[in-house]
Amino acid sequence: MPYLLVRESYVSGFCLVDGLPLNEFRTLGEKCSTQPENRDEKNRSVEFCTNPINILNCLEQMGYKVITSGAFVTGQSSIEKYSQKEFIWTLYKPSSEIECM
Repeated sequence: MPYLLVRESYVSGFCLVDGLPLNEFRTLGEKCSTQPENRDEKNRSVEFCTNPINILNCLEQMGYKVITSGAFVTGQSSIEKYSQKEFIWTLYKPSSEIECM
């Protein structure tokens, strides 16, 4: 599937990329000049401890384009400020570019 999600967590400070093809895990790490903190090849997700702008710029170099973005916030209470606070980008890469790689 040519769609993927990039999530920046304000709580943990990590940037998670979901849906990335396995052959592009290493390419993204090399372009970002950082190694992933966590990899889940079964679910095709990889987590980086870097600025999401860096991740988005590297994905753009790989042929992905941002098509939507938005904030996601849950769990506001008097005890804890937020249980989850993320900014999410959806990216798309045309199929012809995936086949060429």
